[in-house]
Amino acid sequence: MKNFIFFSLFLAFFISNIQAQVFLNLDFENYSSLGNAKGWYQAGEGYKVSVDTAVFFTGKSSLCIQKNAEGDFGVASIGIKTEDAKGKSLRYTGYIKTEAVTTGFAGLWWRVDGKNGILNFDNMQNRGVKGTTGWQKYSIELKIDENPENIVFGVLLAGDGKAWFDNLQIELDGKVYEQIPPKVFSLTGEQRNWLQSNVRMFNSADPKQDNSDLHFLKKMVGNAKIVSLGEGTHGTSEFFKMKHRMTKFLAEECGFTVFAIEANMPEAKAVNDYILYGKGIAKEALAGLYFWTWSTQEVLDMIEWMREFNRSKKGRIEFWGFDMQTPDIAAANVLNFLARYDSTNVQQVKSNYDSVLAYYATQKKSNIKPDKKLYEPVLNYAAEVLSIMENKEKSFKEYVDKDTVDWAIQNARIVVQCITNKIPGSASRDESMAVNTGWILNHSGADAKIVLWAHNGHVAKSNFQTGSMGFFLDKKYGKEMVVFGFGFFEGKYTAVGKNGINNYSTSLPQPGSFEWILHNAGKEQLIIDLRKFTNSPFAWLVQDYIGFRSIGATPVDEAFYPTKIAQDFDAIVYFEKTEPTACFRKRKD
Repeated sequence: MKNFIFFSLFLAFFISNIQAQVFLNLDFENYSSLGNAKGWYQAGEGYKVSVDTAVFFTGKSSLCIQKNAEGDFGVASIGIKTEDAKGKSLRYTGYIKTEAVTTGFAGLWWRVDGKNGILNFDNMQNRGVKGTTGWQKYSIELKIDENPENIVFGVLLAGDGKAWFDNLQIELDGKVYEQIPPKVFSLTGEQRNWLQSNVRMFNSADPKQDNSDLHFLKKMVGNAKIVSLGEGTHGTSEFFKMKHRMTKFLAEECGFTVFAIEANMPEAKAVNDYILYGKGIAKEALAGLYFWTWSTQEVLDMIEWMREFNRSKKGRIEFWGFDMQTPDIAAANVLNFLARYDSTNVQQVKSNYDSVLAYYATQKKSNIKPDKKLYEPVLNYAAEVLSIMENKEKSFKEYVDKDTVDWAIQNARIVVQCITNKIPGSASRDESMAVNTGWILNHSGADAKIVLWAHNGHVAKSNFQTGSMGFFLDKKYGKEMVVFGFGFFEGKYTAVGKNGINNYSTSLPQPGSFEWILHNAGKEQLIIDLRKFTNSPFAWLVQDYIGFRSIGATPVDEAFYPTKIAQDFDAIVYFEKTEPTACFRKRKD
């Protein structure tokens, strides 16, 4: 059972990286038409997590978690800003009512993460609520660490039965943590007129269109050497097509020479070999990136365009990945290099990597809760290999070309990054992706300019608890980077949920959300430069939070989270209506 609880909390921790909550909705009185508590991430295969308006302790509703199919846990989670709670004494309370919880338990939970792991954690596992009980008050008390990177908390049901939760409350150093209700407002005539005058329209997302309607992008991008393209879901066709179209424009009109996607760095080399040299089969190379999110007709079309662009001699573009979530190919690349150029270290490195890969494979398949202490020796094995490679870099370059040596060392670094990222409580992935992006730029020539493709939560520039990739890149490159977020008003998208990899829908934007504002421009698709907000009727959005949709690889019905949008992004690409991606792995119903 422990492994499922841990997994749910880890998932909540990941989601909280893109949720700097202001209004926590602790009494669950704010909910969508689909019955989802606003602001809360709700999950659990085999469980229904929803607001119940028939059973409640106070107000007019509670949150209910009920097992209704095969599964192991149901969970709801939300996060708070670390600066509000660091170093303080916490008392987290809530009322719980249960029905027929005969296996497992219901409970509150709280988790604080540091840079290198979990700092504080309590999920009531040793005192959870069981059986059938009336409303009772329960609490978690702990001292929050002085240097938290991430704080996330919530409610859970592990096992069978049904549980209700209501009237949650947070006290920090004995003072109730006050709520700030979200703003509800109507657009003024001045705001509406300014919006309609300042949005930039384009004809369509179709990458086969010519560039005539996108020339305004030259001014938006300016002299940037990095253009980051986000996405509000991992499965929206218009987002993918438009990112293809913008990449095409940047390569043809602005001299961009490199493209990099949120995919494993070593595995992406097969796609690059196809694009540059015609090696292999494009669709097979694409499948080698592992993630179903990129295994789509839209991405394949972009790869084929890149191949033709290079063949045309009108320019050159390369294809890279900057992620680091699996170590297998990277480790094999290091061993192949040493087998060819340094046989004296092959056996030691092979022994180290055998231990790393064996433990990694075991943890992927195991139902055992990951243990930070077990990862530490594995990380040491990986770090030792990187040290060997770095220490011999100078001697390697005496008889091996620089690019080959640098690539081998980078693969050793990828293995270290991967294992570091897998340590329980680690939040290193975005920082590693930023490091890898810098490596790609540094090794692509002095005049290189790069287009990045990732989720909005990764390209955003703000420091949400642990820091996004965009945050780390912004610190290093500043105005040399321009970030485009992507949003939509209504539509379906591809995600993996109860119906497998399939089409899913989500709620419409509520009044006061950013997509609702753009909807009032009355355009089918548009781009708005958020840097213009400083001297506009929307100047308050430079500092204040506003709801903005964020859906990852799993479906979410109520998916709007407070963000300082004009700090996160330089511009937003918006579509009124969208369709799911043409995913090759989508389940056929």
